Amino acid sequence: MQEIKNNKFLKLSVIAALAMSLNAQEVKKDSTQLGEVSVVESAFNAQVKSISADQLEETQASDVKDILKSLPSVSVAGNVRYSQKVFVRGLEDKFANITIDGAKMSGQLFHHAGDQTIDASVLKISSVELGPNSALSGPGVVNGSFKYETKDPSDFLDEGENFGGIVSAGYETARERKKGSVAVFGKINEKIQFVGMGTISDDGTLHLGNGEKEANKESKLESGLAKLVFKANEYNTFKLTYNKYKDGGNRTISGEKVGSDINEEDYSDIQRDTFTLKYNYKPVNNEYVDLEANVYTNKQYMTREAAESTRADRNNANLSTTTQSPEREYINSSKGYDIRNSSILGNHFLTYGTDYNHEKQEVKASGLQTSTTTDSLTSTTTVNAPVDLNTEGGEIDNFGLYIQDEITFDSLILTLGARYDRYELGGIYDGSFTSLQPKAKIRYQLTENLALRAGYGKIFKGPALGETLMLDSSDSQVADVAPQEGKNIEVGFDYNLTSALNADNAIFGFNIYKYNVDDYAHVTKNNSLASQGKMEIWGTETMFSYSKDDLRLNASHTYTGGTQTNTSGIEYDPTTANIHVFKAGVNYQLTKELKVNYSAQYVPGNKYTSYSTRGTAGYRYYDRKSYHTHDVNFTYKPTQLKNTTFNFGVENILDKAYVRHTAFGSSSTSTNKAYEVGRNFKFQVSYRF
Repeated sequence: MQEIKNNKFLKLSVIAALAMSLNAQEVKKDSTQLGEVSVVESAFNAQVKSISADQLEETQASDVKDILKSLPSVSVAGNVRYSQKVFVRGLEDKFANITIDGAKMSGQLFHHAGDQTIDASVLKISSVELGPNSALSGPGVVNGSFKYETKDPSDFLDEGENFGGIVSAGYETARERKKGSVAVFGKINEKIQFVGMGTISDDGTLHLGNGEKEANKESKLESGLAKLVFKANEYNTFKLTYNKYKDGGNRTISGEKVGSDINEEDYSDIQRDTFTLKYNYKPVNNEYVDLEANVYTNKQYMTREAAESTRADRNNANLSTTTQSPEREYINSSKGYDIRNSSILGNHFLTYGTDYNHEKQEVKASGLQTSTTTDSLTSTTTVNAPVDLNTEGGEIDNFGLYIQDEITFDSLILTLGARYDRYELGGIYDGSFTSLQPKAKIRYQLTENLALRAGYGKIFKGPALGETLMLDSSDSQVADVAPQEGKNIEVGFDYNLTSALNADNAIFGFNIYKYNVDDYAHVTKNNSLASQGKMEIWGTETMFSYSKDDLRLNASHTYTGGTQTNTSGIEYDPTTANIHVFKAGVNYQLTKELKVNYSAQYVPGNKYTSYSTRGTAGYRYYDRKSYHTHDVNFTYKPTQLKNTTFNFGVENILDKAYVRHTAFGSSSTSTNKAYEVGRNFKFQVSYRF
């Protein structure tokens, strides 16, 4: 029955795509004869380009939700920074490859917290790609790749400028957020440039859209960036970068859960320390050599202060245990490199290289954990044996080789590639896996304006380490631990509407994709690395971008469907299934001094079927309510106050109470709904010196 449903979906989607293609050709026939127009980029890439560093500053972006909220097929849920979880094409970002300045971000610290620890103020996005169809996206890609890049000194320095700085201060009402930042940048000489940035953002009580308040999700962000760029000569460049992120407070560690209006929580934080060294060698007038080498270390960790807790025995109401836990540090660390070269050989653009990543998880404690058990019936207390929480967890070594050739013909661009990965488990785990993954993309310029696209990528992701906070010295893997494997297929088209709409640039695009993951295994509470069955995801993406003079406009619709099959062969819907998302954004320069950004999102209500083995096993049926949000931001640069910028914005203008459909408690029957923040007024002033 499910197969019939899948086939019907694919047939209808292909028919829709063909109909749109034919309609696009009819538009061309009816229009006047135009000069040659080349569709250089896809509609999705046009959407990505709209997320510039200027755009992030104008909207006062502060976290990963602000960075990614306009992108098709990307959803971010969570009302505080440390809870935000990113979903891409129906799966969490645990199935994507994520790097910052080339350093791989991997692992899960805790299943009720997010892992993309990124401060938007230091950031620019260099590349976002959906799907696993590129050999250059890194290892373990299932649903996409995100390559974040921090700002260079050249992103600040004006022509002829040798030194400068920016200071800013702001406030947000719904988060009671007080924020400030400073950036200093300059040239030491013609060969050496530097930038240093620091940000503090202190959140208090959350004001939700339902009128409730949460005081136990305190979040103080301390973020820093230091970068040195050394251009030895016109073809040798070095970049040394350190990026620090620390977000902590007296708060519940389960950030994605419903909070409380009383703050009596212990201190915890999430931190990240990232060091990267990047080297580029590009000789002048040499089409064969464009070498990039990047080495990195990345440490992401959660700290919990020493605390005392008491818990009743589930099996004996007379017993309760009081535990004294020392300060603990839960650590995910990685180190590695990526070395690649690009060559132009006639109509071939060839990129080839090697990468390596080592991951390790561990728990460090400042002392032993002690506990006592009290029997209220007999009034006796027993001192239990102390527990050493220091634990060495799993390790991963992933060595890869890759090659990709982009071959350009008159109307055809054919991209062929492959990755070879050798994946080895270590530490408390054991196992070795290898895989050769072919990748292919084709783009055919059918007419002046219409380009057809197709892509294929084999999926290979080695067994990921379980979440670190749940790590225990008794953990061991299942006997039949296996990698996650599958394939992705997608087709689509892009239609250039620049001339038809008399625009500076306008493009419409449509994608349909389907991928499967065998031996699907999410890391949450899965320190045995056990397979959880199979996953099959499909969906569509419709995108439109337009620019004319001072106006920019983006719009998209995405749909995600799928089928999950557990190890007993029982089929049901993934929690991300049956979700439609409509997004729109407008950017307009009203006057020379005033600019406005507006964005909106509409998500219709939907239903999905799940299956649970907890309690009474069986199917469970859920529905999620529709919601819509509207945000507006203004940027004012008065000519009479040179170098001063004022930002004012309102998020959730209508003060809606809503839960994102990928969030904790999104079901309408849930009594624990993780509502997003309500109407949020944002103010910021910046001065450049």
